[in-house]
Amino acid sequence: MIDWTLDGFLPTRRQPAPRVDTADDRDVLLARAGAAAIDLFVCYILLEFPLIYAASVVFGESYEALGGYVVFLSLVALLPLYVTYSFVCEWRYGRTPGKVNRGLLVVMTDGRECTLRASAVRNLCRYVDLLGVPPLVLGLVVAFVTDGRRVGDYAAGTIVVRSTAPAVSETAVTADAETNAAARASGDEKN
Repeated sequence: MIDWTLDGFLPTRRQPAPRVDTADDRDVLLARAGAAAIDLFVCYILLEFPLIYAASVVFGESYEALGGYVVFLSLVALLPLYVTYSFVCEWRYGRTPGKVNRGLLVVMTDGRECTLRASAVRNLCRYVDLLGVPPLVLGLVVAFVTDGRRVGDYAAGTIVVRSTAPAVSETAVTADAETNAAARASGDEKN
């Protein structure tokens, strides 16, 4: 069964409670970097690489004519894919698989769930984050000068915090089952 293997990566509709007091912790910044690395890996290897392979099969000679530019073009195409992936995951689940793995959650500054608008704004601002300033330099400036929020977080009114997810996977499965049963019960009452 795959569930136990992916429990540390797959977000669920039931969000854990945010620990808003952890928003400016330095360890959250390091966890965000790890989460970004995981998410970039997922986007490039699991989403973009199959598309690159399909393009090489379908457009064989044209693809080969690009030569070394293929890698550059794939990295350019990675940013919109990553922004879309992050937007959808944060809007629907409040976190990406990388954030799930690192125990992080994106919420509004008052602790409410991240909204559609907030997710869109914070992820569109990734383009601003990368304009003219290398991401590593910008990340260090954010880490040491501000309270750990990047430009997108300020614009969207969001923070990235630790979550209080159940530590044992059986507890998480039981909690999900209880949530689903309650949702079905309330749905039956409406009918």
